[in-house]
Amino acid sequence: MSSFSHVNYLHSRKGSIHSQIQSNTTLISDLEAKISRLQTALREISSSLTSLESEKSSIDSLSIDESSWRGKKKEDFQKKYDQFKESVKTYISNVVDAKEAIANDIKRYENEKALCHSSIASLQNTLQSLDIQIAQAQRELS
Repeated sequence: MSSFSHVNYLHSRKGSIHSQIQSNTTLISDLEAKISRLQTALREISSSLTSLESEKSSIDSLSIDESSWRGKKKEDFQKKYDQFKESVKTYISNVVDAKEAIANDIKRYENEKALCHSSIASLQNTLQSLDIQIAQAQRELS
């Protein structure tokens, strides 16, 4: 390969690396937006969960007034009350699972973002190396 062709090749590689850096930079911006939305959702779901657990505690502490509820009426109420408590317990469990899934997504996106930053650093090192190679090849042409 002639020195002139070699310089063109090096410039072409440099352009390709700039494109890769730009792609990673765009990906980082997208990931940051996702992370921000998920962090907002996590704060909101955490707040809702706290309120829900407080309400559940109030529900769990209710008791049947023996003088007002007797016989079948008491049994029907107790059955529905127990079903309701179980439904609330299940719902809270599902909310906790959703909260954990959101937290895991945040961690995954943060890891992807760190990989992009690492990739950009590596690509920038490659750019520096290419600049040195281009300068050497241009000196050889002179």
